[in-house]
Amino acid sequence: MVNILLLLIAFFLMEFVAWWSHKYIMHGFLLKWHIDHHRKDHSQTMPEKTEDKHFEKNDRFFIVFALPAIILLMVGLFIPSVHLVFIWIGITLYGLCYFIIHDIIIHQRINILSRIKHNFYIQAVIKAHEAHHKPQNKNDFNNFGLLVFPRRFFKK
Repeated sequence: MVNILLLLIAFFLMEFVAWWSHKYIMHGFLLKWHIDHHRKDHSQTMPEKTEDKHFEKNDRFFIVFALPAIILLMVGLFIPSVHLVFIWIGITLYGLCYFIIHDIIIHQRINILSRIKHNFYIQAVIKAHEAHHKPQNKNDFNNFGLLVFPRRFFKK
């Protein structure tokens, strides 16, 4: 029971880690990696287009964010610590969830789920993410999370 609780806590805490890193790292000192992710939406004001590129500089973050989880798994197996392995599972499940929602559903970088009807939550996730990419006001651009966002995006 403790291990399942650790897994769930790790999963849900990752949303806040993702929010913080998106705001302060991706839109901060490593904006040079992240900016091409936004260039697709604002290509008229950005000099370099990336629409035809399969990979973005932004994809480096998948590797960077996977490293702590990999280290956690290795330490958990080496010590051994089942608790660390379950924390790793929670972090990894969040990463998988992020990849599916962000890269497959929202940006359709892999076109395998385009025909699936999205429920009201996934539609709200898409609206919140689109607001970040194409802000109508200052508050829209402040949507740095993926799974947690203001309630207003649930409205039709």
